[in-house]
Amino acid sequence: MLVSWDQEFIADKNKIFKYGSIKLVIRFQKLEGVNDRSAWIALYPPRVVSGYVTNKAAPRSRKNSSNDSTYYPECTSIDSIPYAAKYKPISVGKYPGVVLVPNADIFNYHELKEKYGFEMQSDRPEEIIIHLYKRLGITAALNEIQGEYSFILCDNEMSYLVRDGTGTRGLCYLEYPHRSGPMSAALRASLLNSYQHSAGQIRHVPLGSIIYGDNKKEWKRKVFTSVFQQPNYHTDLLAPPCKNGMSVLGQMRMRLRNIIKQIITCRSKSSTIGKVGLLLSGGLNSRVIGNVLRDSQVKGLKTFFVGTKSAHERASSENGAKSISSIHHDIMFDPKQAFEDIPKVIELVETYDTASIRKALLLYSVCKYIHQHNAIDVLFCGEGLDDIAGSQIYYKQAKCAEEFQSTLENNLKRPIGRDIYDKIGSWFGIRIVFPFLDPLFTSHYLSFTNEDRIPRFGIEKYFLRVCLDHSDLITEEVLWKHREDWVDSASSFDRFWVKTLQRCCNKAVDHEEYEKREQTFLHNTPLTTEEYFYRQTFEKIFPEQQSLVPAVNRPSFGVGMDPSPRTWNIYPQHLCVDFLATVRMMV
Repeated sequence: MLVSWDQEFIADKNKIFKYGSIKLVIRFQKLEGVNDRSAWIALYPPRVVSGYVTNKAAPRSRKNSSNDSTYYPECTSIDSIPYAAKYKPISVGKYPGVVLVPNADIFNYHELKEKYGFEMQSDRPEEIIIHLYKRLGITAALNEIQGEYSFILCDNEMSYLVRDGTGTRGLCYLEYPHRSGPMSAALRASLLNSYQHSAGQIRHVPLGSIIYGDNKKEWKRKVFTSVFQQPNYHTDLLAPPCKNGMSVLGQMRMRLRNIIKQIITCRSKSSTIGKVGLLLSGGLNSRVIGNVLRDSQVKGLKTFFVGTKSAHERASSENGAKSISSIHHDIMFDPKQAFEDIPKVIELVETYDTASIRKALLLYSVCKYIHQHNAIDVLFCGEGLDDIAGSQIYYKQAKCAEEFQSTLENNLKRPIGRDIYDKIGSWFGIRIVFPFLDPLFTSHYLSFTNEDRIPRFGIEKYFLRVCLDHSDLITEEVLWKHREDWVDSASSFDRFWVKTLQRCCNKAVDHEEYEKREQTFLHNTPLTTEEYFYRQTFEKIFPEQQSLVPAVNRPSFGVGMDPSPRTWNIYPQHLCVDFLATVRMMV
């Protein structure tokens, strides 16, 4: 396999480094961007011809000539190369032949180091993955880790492609019809795009999965975790209920609050954390995170809101910032500038899914602002909680708890666009973390019955709100307000910024070609000129890569085709329900 990372001051562009039976061809490639750790590191397969390793990694015009080969007589240690230590592949001297290429944040690094008595050779928390793997094996090692990660691990001739169950970190591989298993893998699909055969297809490693194999045996895949599976760490928080007069359900709710506090505090105090920020809207998710960060005494906490001049959540965000005494930044969003950013954003997020691109345009504005002002290193985000809790208002259409649960499970299996945060954040040197996707939280919340978690009284995520009621995590006013989608909340209803974006897309497309879209795009056929514009732009960057976007985001229960809740036929009915008044009436 070929390991690549960006290092512009290296004169020699190709080297081989030997790890036992593995030969790693190191290719230094200059990539546009700022501090993008996931773009700096990638794996490609060297072409092996007559026993030699070529420096031409799988070109599009496939050649089968032995004259293509290049022989590199000298092998040296990978540690002899000067590079930014923070972004290099990791090796441990006592385990020759083992190389780790990570995109990971390990939040319980210190606990694991102390528990197993590991002697670390670097100050990089990701190194703990190698020690755990050699001590416990790959599956048991992963069950010990509290973090967000995807990585490629090479152990002599054996290779492992690992992606956690949160879906926040991307990991792709290139597959050919005539070969079994991945021929190459990368943390970004764009790095594989230039090195593929015409028949090669870029695919995502499924969530919570390990794809493993060697050059001699057939590659296999196994699932090691899911959002429903309880992890091995912090099991003290999941202890059996004690008989102190509180009901079992009441104790489970109390446990849920403690878990939320623990996972947010753990992330805020992690050794890998630098200057901390929070994406603060006016809603429940980010306000809970903000209150815990305040109580954890995070110094110099900065909060960020993005929206147009008409954004109605701006005042709520400002009030939230005042309540946690943060340094607040109000970022003005320009839909016309966002339209100009679309090609770059699609190149970064590697999708044409409409919901993902709309979110990505907002996030791109936030991260660009943060980078320009050198504001923070780590950005907390409430993304994921609504997926776990079934907060989208179309879940109210579920006729029974079983229908609610089956729809929820189907949506959780394909969390479209969740990795866009890391892809854009890493481009600007910002790490984005998602406390509500920690398996400790997701497994415990989903252990409540379907009947408990289904929306009630016209209130989405009703059960979660009840669990957090009368706690120090959230005020009553914020707890019982309507949920507003992040894209929708960035502007008022009357001046919805997406409509401006749609008008720009409509002007940019060739309408005669648009009418032929069903013949042009058989897979995920665009339904609007906006979708068509995104698809055209994507195809220019990733030609013939249909498998890279297996599905697009469509609302469930037939409430509409656009991902924005404001366009759904049930949205006016949703706004008619006064959540707080309804709850007070029941009390």
